[in-house]
Amino acid sequence: MKNLNMLISPPLQFEVLEHDQVIAKVKLDYMNQTVEVWQDDSVPPVFLPFPGKQKVLVSDVLDYFESRCIPRTRHHIEKVLQTLKLRDYVPTDIVKQTHGVLYDDYVWIRFSGEELTCADVHPRFASEQGLSSDLCKQ
Repeated sequence: MKNLNMLISPPLQFEVLEHDQVIAKVKLDYMNQTVEVWQDDSVPPVFLPFPGKQKVLVSDVLDYFESRCIPRTRHHIEKVLQTLKLRDYVPTDIVKQTHGVLYDDYVWIRFSGEELTCADVHPRFASEQGLSSDLCKQ
């Protein structure tokens, strides 16, 4: 049983932000298959990770991560993964590196222990502020 526990990822905690405003906090416990979520009800639902969901499942979090990734079907996806130093398309691993940044909005993901701002991870926002994003320096 000890070896099985080594295969299960430790709990994952992250915040979802819109610009630099925390709009959701999530704690995902793979071992117990539980998810604790707080979402800011004053934020338009389109920005929230789980709008209207009473009970969030592990699969919902994984689906959310994938929605914040480059599509699996993208042309030359292997080269993109290679650039990220990944062998396989694993949304959690991709989002840990890209912070779920999409060009179309200013929503992004900050994981426990990170001290990042929107300008640190979002190239378009950084550009608008006259800064350069750390994400662009990789």
